[in-house]
Amino acid sequence: MARRSLRDRNAAALAHEFYEPVDAPAEEAPAEPPAEPVNEVTPARATPERRPTAAPKKRPQAAPGDTDRLGIYLTPDEFNGARAAYLADWTNGGEADTFARWIAAALDTHAARTPKQRATRGGLRGRSEERTGSTRSFNIPTVTMKRMRAAITADQQAGRWPSDSAWAAEAIGIAVDAARASNGGTLPTPPERLPNRLVR
Repeated sequence: MARRSLRDRNAAALAHEFYEPVDAPAEEAPAEPPAEPVNEVTPARATPERRPTAAPKKRPQAAPGDTDRLGIYLTPDEFNGARAAYLADWTNGGEADTFARWIAAALDTHAARTPKQRATRGGLRGRSEERTGSTRSFNIPTVTMKRMRAAITADQQAGRWPSDSAWAAEAIGIAVDAARASNGGTLPTPPERLPNRLVR
């Protein structure tokens, strides 16, 4: 192979310098923005639902103030005697501050006696041929009414057959006699209209 001349070598050097590729700088990938810190959210524990506690069922009870209406036939003497005895008992320290409570106490006391005691101390009135009295109504505690009914049933089993009015009149008559004895053998004259309630 013939040796190239200086001129040829210079031309080749220039050509090489002109055509030699130059490595381009590598493109930088766009910087990704820094990731925002993620706050880990701890899932809240589900609060167990509280079921309402069922209130204990209360048995219905009769109120202590429950009353029933009692209608009894009384003659004027029986009625006025009871009113006078009520005032005498109050004057002498009795606790019944209304006439209806005094009647209820008389019925309760009579019901607490035995059939034999009622027959001995009492005296059932017979039915009069002429009606001289009238029916009087009183609000009596329900428990007193029940005791009265039980006592009348016991009297019937013992051979006595009183009506409600006769049995109540007997109870009131005994209470009037007791009030008269406690008041020195006499009773006050009651006013035409009693006070609704007595107050000391």
